[in-house]
Amino acid sequence: MRLLIALVLCLPLSVLAEPVSLTGATVETYFSPGGGAGAAAARFIDAAKHRVYLAGYGFTNRDIAAALRRAKERGLIVRVVLDHSNATAHYSGATYLANAGVDVRIDCRYPIMHHKFIVSDDNVAFGSMNFTKAGDAKNAENFNLFRGAPKLTAEYATEFRRLYEESRPYSRVQ
Repeated sequence: MRLLIALVLCLPLSVLAEPVSLTGATVETYFSPGGGAGAAAARFIDAAKHRVYLAGYGFTNRDIAAALRRAKERGLIVRVVLDHSNATAHYSGATYLANAGVDVRIDCRYPIMHHKFIVSDDNVAFGSMNFTKAGDAKNAENFNLFRGAPKLTAEYATEFRRLYEESRPYSRVQ
């Protein structure tokens, strides 16, 4: 059936996603401003035991950056992929993270690498919120934490690995 749909629409097969069941999963939804989205993301990272992958467009949220640093200090695998604008931004948390020993990569493949998700062990979180101070404190945004959804988490972990492989190590460009 997917092949037929792909042929009719002239789309590559990889564009057509398979449905992911969320049976048994829990979802926590946060809104900003004032809804605790940034703090929830930091707690989500702090709860990790093995790995944290973060893909983001903008990155200036100090609480999330500190949580990533703590995860690295606990010996977890911590990897971050950010949009290329973070290499030239006046302020980006990428410098803080790199100085803390976090593996930060910059994705230059697209005009904008606009993902905003976190894989924490076997859980995933995503939404419209950029990992920025404004995204948490000023903008109307959402952020959703999914626990107990292994297939959904696997999809995001696979996408993260793809982004990571196409990106280059972070180096601040002046």
